[in-house]
Amino acid sequence: MRFIDLFAGLGGFHLALQKLGHECVFASELMPELRELYRINHNIECAGDINEVDIEKDIPKHEILCAGFPCQPFSQAGFQQGFNDEKERGNLFYKIMEILEYHKPEFVFLENVPNLKSHDNGNTYKVIHDSLEKLYETKDDIISPHYFGIPQHRTRFYIVGRLKSKRGLKNFQFPDHTERPECNINNIIVSDDDDYMTLKEVTRNHLKVWQEFLDLLVENKAELPTFPIWAMEFGATYKYKIKAA
Repeated sequence: MRFIDLFAGLGGFHLALQKLGHECVFASELMPELRELYRINHNIECAGDINEVDIEKDIPKHEILCAGFPCQPFSQAGFQQGFNDEKERGNLFYKIMEILEYHKPEFVFLENVPNLKSHDNGNTYKVIHDSLEKLYETKDDIISPHYFGIPQHRTRFYIVGRLKSKRGLKNFQFPDHTERPECNINNIIVSDDDDYMTLKEVTRNHLKVWQEFLDLLVENKAELPTFPIWAMEFGATYKYKIKAA
């Protein structure tokens, strides 16, 4: 199938769908350096600002729309202005809706921060959900690579939709997962590779300590802290608490 990759970044959606045999026919990314990386990695020239794209003329027919639309308006790390974001990043969801309403691709995959689900007491997601449900049956889940044993903690909110006219999401379920699987960073480190830049001994110690920390969490069935943990402070001999705060 043909897909478009909006707010494409480095092309995470692109990699996944390409591995499944699908073809990217349009991509858009605001940041120039990311557009250049996208061109190098995927051999596609990204459009820039999606607001300057002609939905009818510039975007070809497609069966899948992917969008990791801007998360700053909803992130706990930001001001959480949502649709009232002064830079209008929150309103870019409506640009997605314009494209969906015009092209009506069979499938839609959206990604954002977990806080989108609860932002403004759930009112923000209600607007998104109700808008999508005019055309699509949707399901959502909050998942992270580490739920599947991949040693990266990056929890994200995913929305999957299919046109109701195509029978919607009959029989679709997100993959089963657990928040506490066995997870080891050594799974992605090639120990016998000789083509690499050597990690400093202190960095290797950071990784070792971090793995011990994760193992203790699993052993004691404890939750991973939600506040930032600064790995560079492991073994620090200076007063870092005020600086880190």
